[in-house]
Amino acid sequence: NASATAPAAVAAEFQQRLDAQTEKCLKLHQQLAEQETKGAIIMERHTTLQRFYAHNSGIIDGYARALAAKERRLEEVDDKLLATIDDHDAKIEVIASLKYNEEQYQEEIYDLRAELGLRAE
Repeated sequence: NASATAPAAVAAEFQQRLDAQTEKCLKLHQQLAEQETKGAIIMERHTTLQRFYAHNSGIIDGYARALAAKERRLEEVDDKLLATIDDHDAKIEVIASLKYNEEQYQEEIYDLRAELGLRAE
């Protein structure tokens, strides 16, 4: 009778170990499924961030191009303004020179009139 229980006890112990290993495998399979879900979520977020980054990069590039164009336009306006200032300065110098010449001619006319004995009008 003892010899009949021995194989049954061994079989029961083996079944117990098999059930324990099956339980461990099921837990590992569940953990793997959870990790795969987390991985999928992370990949989805990564893809979303890549799209967001690409979108923002496009916006930033657009602003950079617009800023560069405005800087070029500002340089053009600045160059035109400097040219206008130089032109006005040159005109002011001409006017000042003409005014000086006019004063000199008036003095010469006054002196000539005095020499000729003419009265000032």
